[in-house]
Amino acid sequence: MTRAVGTRFPIRPTRRGGAPVAALAQAAYSHLMQLLLEGELAPGERLSVVDIAADLSCSRVPVMEALKRLDAEGFVEIIPQVGCRVARPQPEEVRDFFELFAAVEGCVTRLAALRRTDADVVEFKALCADIDRALRGAGSPAARDPAYRRLNLEFHTAIHRYARAPLACAVAAGMWDRSDFFIRIAFGSLYFSRPVKQAHARIRRAIIDGDGDAAGAAISAQLREVGDGVARRLQEMLQPPR
Repeated sequence: MTRAVGTRFPIRPTRRGGAPVAALAQAAYSHLMQLLLEGELAPGERLSVVDIAADLSCSRVPVMEALKRLDAEGFVEIIPQVGCRVARPQPEEVRDFFELFAAVEGCVTRLAALRRTDADVVEFKALCADIDRALRGAGSPAARDPAYRRLNLEFHTAIHRYARAPLACAVAAGMWDRSDFFIRIAFGSLYFSRPVKQAHARIRRAIIDGDGDAAGAAISAQLREVGDGVARRLQEMLQPPR
């Protein structure tokens, strides 16, 4: 099946003002990434360059540039003489990824707890309160509400600011989209289940208390648990139907 990208998502490159290919490619990349992280694309599903270009009102060139970038990052696969399809994550590779992600994010979160200022704590408490209010209006697991992914990203983005470690944060930040992609492929979307809420509570306390070891351990344990769950689910998806 070849997916013609629809009009659910608002991000659209245009030809206004003769926008350069680089700008159109970035817009196409952002649009496709949103589909990959919050849409309903299935592993192995084919993507039509012609249909995507028509939907985005641009030529095929920026779409191909965007797909090449996504291919290099592991989100899609470009197969010569065949076309492009959504990547098929392998369980063991996913488990390895989350092991690495847990180590990197654990380091950043530990630094955040040790380096946060009193002003950061005030801001962080207000942010957490805002997140809690937003979660009360979020959808059920069946709704696949993208609010969970976005609130989770907001939570960890704040922690990255408090770490004051640009290089380490750049490495960790580059892993969040891939993590969300794996979760979306396995479960449909991110959802704040009870274990996730408990892990967030531990991370919050550790950041506020300035306990670096507890903060790093909490996020590392959570990400390893998530990785195991995603890998198990992907393994089940690979089993032939009975």
